[in-house]
Amino acid sequence: MLASVFQFGFESEGLIRWMQDGHNLPRGPLGVLVYLAFVPFYAWCPKRHRATYLWTSSLLAVWLTLGSAYTLTLIALTLLNLAVVRICGRPRAVPAGGVVLVGVYGALLVHPQPFWLPPVEDPLYFYLHWAGIGYLFLRGYHLLIDRSAGTLGRASLSELTAFLLFAPTLRMGPLFRYQAFAEQLRKGPAAYRHVRAAAGRLVTGLLRLGVLAVLMDRLPMKTLFEAPETLEGLQLLAHIYAAPMSIYLWISAYLDFAIAVGYVLGFRVPDNFNYPWRATSIAEFWRRWHITLGEWIRDYVYIPLGGNRRHVFFNYTVSFFVVGIWHGTYLSYVLWGLSQGVGLAVRRMWHVHFERMRQVGSPLYAGLRAMRLVAGPLNVIACWLLTFHYQIFTLCLFLDEHHTWRRLGPRLLQAIGIDVG
Repeated sequence: MLASVFQFGFESEGLIRWMQDGHNLPRGPLGVLVYLAFVPFYAWCPKRHRATYLWTSSLLAVWLTLGSAYTLTLIALTLLNLAVVRICGRPRAVPAGGVVLVGVYGALLVHPQPFWLPPVEDPLYFYLHWAGIGYLFLRGYHLLIDRSAGTLGRASLSELTAFLLFAPTLRMGPLFRYQAFAEQLRKGPAAYRHVRAAAGRLVTGLLRLGVLAVLMDRLPMKTLFEAPETLEGLQLLAHIYAAPMSIYLWISAYLDFAIAVGYVLGFRVPDNFNYPWRATSIAEFWRRWHITLGEWIRDYVYIPLGGNRRHVFFNYTVSFFVVGIWHGTYLSYVLWGLSQGVGLAVRRMWHVHFERMRQVGSPLYAGLRAMRLVAGPLNVIACWLLTFHYQIFTLCLFLDEHHTWRRLGPRLLQAIGIDVG
């Protein structure tokens, strides 16, 4: 009897299981929907206890879906974040706090499968991103900087903990800002209209997963990156275009669930995507893709480095190197991050140069204008095509974690008629 109780309380992989094709779905992003079971009790919770209820119920949902070992790890990391914010939340102590947070997260990047956590196929991606450790550290750093700037106000320990562990955004974001979170926490539970909006986002998320399932069945990414030589011509191109769409559908479906759960609690979880494939520049793409991560990098890395005032190329490159390495230590992640930083820097420099040409009446500018390649539909189409394909191919690089285009690159060159020997 005692052994059964012990096993129940310390189940390594979570108590709620739903196996599909060898995957326990509640351990992935779908696990955020488990928190819907806790929502009715939040509506009855007295105002002074709402924050406490949010973080305790969030931990309970983690325990049910990810197991006791991960829950204890999450508690330890949360306490670390809170201690750093409390002890190092003064301007002079911020660098020390930043070193602690970056050092601990860096250690997990290097060794994402510590012995006490259940082994998974890809611990770097699972524990740091699906399960939320990566986002926890970004939120902790946000609190550290904002406390040193005096913008947190009179935040209680319980409210800070609720912010760090808020169930709808715990696993894969998006990155809520504390001020917005605290304001909505004090407003209370959801109104009826929010519940209707939640239902719409829930249906949208399920539809995205349905499209993703069909896409992955017909055009699996594993074939593209592991055996590209088996794909011919149009088949190869179809896989290349499908791979970034697959990751977009996956992340945006989770976001739909996160927003839906937030709605029924009374929180407007920030949207992370705004039709990114319509972007006509890399800068616009990052205003539409993973919006909250882009804003976080802008506010806490790019602007402190100097922003648009000086060393723009360096600032963009370093900022998006951070984005790449935050995802993991794969070379493909680092190169993808650098491709975004360099692309943004080049676009910025070209924009400044082009504006100067316009102001001085450059013959080149006049010629482009005469051909309707400036501020016209042809210009918009050309910019869209360039941006779209730049992101398609760089995201394919990001997704090729184990080969970094060593297989796909030669096969693609061969497919367009370039002999690579």
